[in-house]
Amino acid sequence: MKVLRALLLLLISFGLTSCTYSSRLERGIFQSPDVSPQIQARVLVLSDHIAQPLFVFKDYHEKSTVHSYKIDLRDGSLVAAADALNPFFSTVEVDSSAKSSRYDYWAQLDYQVSNYRTDSTESVQWLGYSQIPQLQTRVTLTLFKSSGEVIFTDYAQRINRVELNNQTAVTQRLQTAGTNVLLPFTSPLYTQSMGDSLRYTLGRDLNECLLEIMQTLRDNWDNL
Repeated sequence: MKVLRALLLLLISFGLTSCTYSSRLERGIFQSPDVSPQIQARVLVLSDHIAQPLFVFKDYHEKSTVHSYKIDLRDGSLVAAADALNPFFSTVEVDSSAKSSRYDYWAQLDYQVSNYRTDSTESVQWLGYSQIPQLQTRVTLTLFKSSGEVIFTDYAQRINRVELNNQTAVTQRLQTAGTNVLLPFTSPLYTQSMGDSLRYTLGRDLNECLLEIMQTLRDNWDNL
């Protein structure tokens, strides 16, 4: 009996500690229609200018659990920018500005995500039944000539709730309404599924912003 009681207390204390999700924004998130004809030019997406390398988020529940999420934005966002430009230009690559002399144009991505309610890039959100977090995505894409002259810049943003997958929605309710005994089991499941939902929402909104910017670039290229 003492062993079972000690085990139960251990499980409860584990459930009241934080759970952490660490991942990265995936490559290949940008989906674009084919564009023809292409502009015969080499474009470098600058890899040494990162406005926000990491998305950090936390949420709390009534049972005192804390869930932390860290999603690396660097590689996935730069590749998304290159994928967005690639249908329009004949050659697009991601590299440091030290290689810029080899290219006709440089592209600089400014990508930031914050909690819409607090405008913090390290978001903290109490997640209840009616408090699904809202993320504000801001994207600016700037094109430079090899001389350094800016020839194009455009901005797009999205403000959307995190799109919860089915598992997140279910485990969120269990997390909020469940007893302490269940928390060691529901907390890790919730953290993983919520992290996946955050990562999906980040990729979706970045994709939409880049689509909007690329449409503006195509519509105005002949006048640049």
